[in-house]
Amino acid sequence: MNNVFKIFNQLQSTSKKNEKITILKENEDNSLFTDTLRWLLNPFIITGISAKKLYKSVKYDTTPIQTWRDMMMYLEANNTGKDADIAIVQGFISLQPEEYKEYYRQIVTKSLKLGVDTKIVNSVYGKGFIPVFDVQLGTPLDKVKLKGDEYIYISQKLNGCRCVSFNNKLFTRSGKEYTGLDHIISDIQKFNLPDLVFDGELIRKNIDGKSDSENFQIGTGIANSKDTDKTCLEYVIFDCLPKNEFMAGKSLFKYGWRKKYLIDIIAKKIKDNNIKNLRIVPMWYEGTDHSQIQKWLDYAEETDKEGVILNLNTTYKCKRTKELIKVKCFYDCDIKCIDIEQGTGKNANTLGSILCEYKNNIVKVGSGFTDEMRNYYWNNPNEIIDKIVTVKYKEETQNKDGSYSLQFPVFQAVRFDKSEPNI
Repeated sequence: MNNVFKIFNQLQSTSKKNEKITILKENEDNSLFTDTLRWLLNPFIITGISAKKLYKSVKYDTTPIQTWRDMMMYLEANNTGKDADIAIVQGFISLQPEEYKEYYRQIVTKSLKLGVDTKIVNSVYGKGFIPVFDVQLGTPLDKVKLKGDEYIYISQKLNGCRCVSFNNKLFTRSGKEYTGLDHIISDIQKFNLPDLVFDGELIRKNIDGKSDSENFQIGTGIANSKDTDKTCLEYVIFDCLPKNEFMAGKSLFKYGWRKKYLIDIIAKKIKDNNIKNLRIVPMWYEGTDHSQIQKWLDYAEETDKEGVILNLNTTYKCKRTKELIKVKCFYDCDIKCIDIEQGTGKNANTLGSILCEYKNNIVKVGSGFTDEMRNYYWNNPNEIIDKIVTVKYKEETQNKDGSYSLQFPVFQAVRFDKSEPNI
């Protein structure tokens, strides 16, 4: 491993992407390096050992594991973070040279930062070298052309934090682990289905009658916090598929079968085990009557829901798809743009968002712009600043200081035919 650690040090010693790529290419034939890198970045490999656990006081004498390859294999198979596993890891690290112990600690806890991500590594070693943690993402109805007789499934659109249950852990849609949700993980384990992945959302149990928007704001803050008590959150499941299919990026079974499994098997387990922190998303309609879409959208609006979701009878795909369709309840308002902001990432050096006046507050609107529009308004700010713009939004919200804002604001158009806001 000495040579591997030297390569790690080279990667850490430069911030230039091209230099990192050169280092990766130069060491492509070093199998111990590439295998360790893949193990480190693979989101589906979980060791169950955090930095806090690694320093836990456990009794160890010697370890039966002598090589790093064997340690990687061991942790893949034994990832529950039990004291016996911690002892084996501590024993292994104790045998290593002092100058390399910290590297081993950071690799085992998967906290080692090298300045290279999955995208960079896969660009060098090939697509799929490191699997990607992706979930199925939906497309708005106005961007989808439904066939007149297409069979559809309508369910409630949830207003929470996307959450995937995988390997007795809970993750965000991008693979970041949620913490503090042992009450939900414990309930999932009652299913006794360790090889099943669940997809759903974390929702705050709305026992105090908050509006859907208020409940979302509170619940999101709790879900993403580090220290807050999270027992007020429940997990609402809307899909499931076997672990190996999720890792492959596509299910074998179509939605109709997956929905039936949720209703017939999972819902029954929830009831039989008196599980309090899990439930299945409300399913409202299935069939070919597309007029039901508006009917249930109206119902969602009347009952303060986020909207509806349409599933076509297709396989689960770990990417954005037009076979999962979002229909939200949105409103429009005409408000004044007072300034613009530069973007970041792919929107660097162009328009990132516009700042608009709304009821004596400033609302930032960053969605709804094409690349051409971003470039145009960035280079011609007078074409949008001090102009009235139409913004689509989900709901008016109230901030902690009492000011009002808009949930999910999306830019629609500059209204050259209007000179005054219409709020």
